[in-house]
Amino acid sequence: MEPMNFNFLCGDPPPPSGISVGIIGAGPSGLAAAGYLSCLGHAVEVYDKMPRPGGLMLFGIPGHRIPRQRIEAGTLRLARRYGVIFHTHTKICCSAPLFEEEGDHFCNEVKGLGDMIKKHEAIMIATGSWRSRRLGIPGEDLPGVLAGLQFLFPIRAAHYCAPGVKAPDVAGRRVIVIGAGHSAVDVAHGAVALGAASVDMLYRRTRAEAPCGALEIDRLEAAGVIWHEGCLPQAVLGERAVSGLAYRQGGQEKTLPADLLVAAIGEVATPPFAKELGLESVRKGEVRWLNMTAIDNVFVAGDALTGPSKIGKAIYSGLRAARSLAQWLDLKAQNRQTEFAGDELISREADRFPGGEFRDAPRVRGR
Repeated sequence: MEPMNFNFLCGDPPPPSGISVGIIGAGPSGLAAAGYLSCLGHAVEVYDKMPRPGGLMLFGIPGHRIPRQRIEAGTLRLARRYGVIFHTHTKICCSAPLFEEEGDHFCNEVKGLGDMIKKHEAIMIATGSWRSRRLGIPGEDLPGVLAGLQFLFPIRAAHYCAPGVKAPDVAGRRVIVIGAGHSAVDVAHGAVALGAASVDMLYRRTRAEAPCGALEIDRLEAAGVIWHEGCLPQAVLGERAVSGLAYRQGGQEKTLPADLLVAAIGEVATPPFAKELGLESVRKGEVRWLNMTAIDNVFVAGDALTGPSKIGKAIYSGLRAARSLAQWLDLKAQNRQTEFAGDELISREADRFPGGEFRDAPRVRGR
């Protein structure tokens, strides 16, 4: 099985540049940045709280979509052939308390962002999306109500024998899945595979509008999942544990019994020190250098900047930010930072990110 090639921009490893770069987060964006920067000869160190690099590619997406072996072989190639150093079980702290995000219980060491800035010439923040969205309805704190990531993460993480991590107990239970993205599809398939007595999937819009696509819904129905569309959850039912869901469909109030309810409605980004780094300004393009935060030499990429996205977009963001970081370091080495046209605001990342008219990196006078 071919490994994922994060160093596709170069062949043999180049001579060392003498520059050290730290990358916070080993998901698709961070690994793409590591591949780009190691192809320039920079000494790259990647910090991640998980026991293996790969982020949600490894710990959130089922193996039938992205084989675990390809990811692990690709990161091993980064380490052995291009000298990338991975610091696993390590979290760079942090705006939120520990254990508020999935995967924090893997963390054995906590480092400060200030320590990273002192150690490396530049930093890339690519921390991904590790906190699930909430439904915002009564009863969602009842035992038996899980977020999509809470359901999927242990299934993959259990492979690494983490203490206290085990696959959810689904066998013989009635399961409701709320959502219609790929995460919701993966939850539904996972519930079926784990022996659920029944699986009902509820979505607020129609089959044609489902983000996962109609084909995925056809496959779910073939596996025994019951599809409900036009459903607006109103409240989780139950006293000591979930017993069902109240929802509105076509102007009617309805209920559905359940022993387990999974709200797979997406995740939110979890970058450290978002306010201090001025990430909102970076999103708006109100910066003097593409992807650079309010702190010189500290850059941001992927979900940490744009919010949850697909893997291809996260990889693109990591590559683009890595190129910007490398160009910035080149200017610093020549003491030419002031040549940048500071009155030119970088266009909004949100406008550039989805596709279409991508502009190149900011132009530098004299080049």
